[in-house]
Amino acid sequence: MNYIKNILTQIEDLSGIKDIVGASEEIASMKMRAIRGQVLESRDLNEELTEIYREVTTSYKEQVMNIVAKKQNKSVAELAKQAQTSLLRGNGQTACVFLSANSGFFSKILEKTYKEFAIYLDSHNAKPIIIGEFGRKLFTDQFPGREFNFYAFSEKQNNDDALQKVTKDLVSYENVIIFYPRFESLSSQTVAALDVSGSSKDASGTVVPKAHYLFEPSLEKILAFFEGEIFAGIIHQTVTESELARYASRITALDIARENINVKLKAVNLEKRFATHRLMNKKQTEALMGISLWKLA
Repeated sequence: MNYIKNILTQIEDLSGIKDIVGASEEIASMKMRAIRGQVLESRDLNEELTEIYREVTTSYKEQVMNIVAKKQNKSVAELAKQAQTSLLRGNGQTACVFLSANSGFFSKILEKTYKEFAIYLDSHNAKPIIIGEFGRKLFTDQFPGREFNFYAFSEKQNNDDALQKVTKDLVSYENVIIFYPRFESLSSQTVAALDVSGSSKDASGTVVPKAHYLFEPSLEKILAFFEGEIFAGIIHQTVTESELARYASRITALDIARENINVKLKAVNLEKRFATHRLMNKKQTEALMGISLWKLA
């Protein structure tokens, strides 16, 4: 009897977990639908803006050097280093950003993204920047004692203030490389590396093409606009893109979990049937033995 009670307890627990998984899947689906259209509609625009941003900052470093030299009556050689940093954010450092999450229930996409992030850190002199508790745990496990900047993003409330803080801090770096999960479809998310720094090469090593632009009213004002509004827009779009991919990955993981629970429930229900039949057979045998003993008596 205790054996059957244990089976019934297992069935009850599995059914409860299945309800929780189903509710979590529905919540993730609702959140994904809420931002999917926004992300896909603005993705092409964001990619074009990023490409223009990088082309401008790459192609006109020499021109900015000449402008600074002319204004300060100094030679280009003397101001080369100053102009290099005045062009963009300018502290001379590279920021390598990993967009993760506060939890790890996102299939394997966050682990894959972190792996590419860690490989980049091993081969480049960059400042690690982690967004999300899950990423911090992975980083501290692999690089104990190494310094890094951390930002916590909540999945339950608006992160506009936190995002403004991240953008404000990132704008102080000369180069910014962001590793994040990219949404392809509900069943497919890929690892993406975005270089928003305007360096001569992007995160994959591809040389940034040079293009000639005519600036109105001036190159300095155009770059100031890029450094402010456009840079912030690129960061916001990338964070939202990562969020969409995470929700899609979570739905996939939850769907797999639900299927596994169904398989387990099926096996436990079958075990319950066998146990019930064994108990019935035992009772029938005991009843027959009791009748036989009664006749003998």
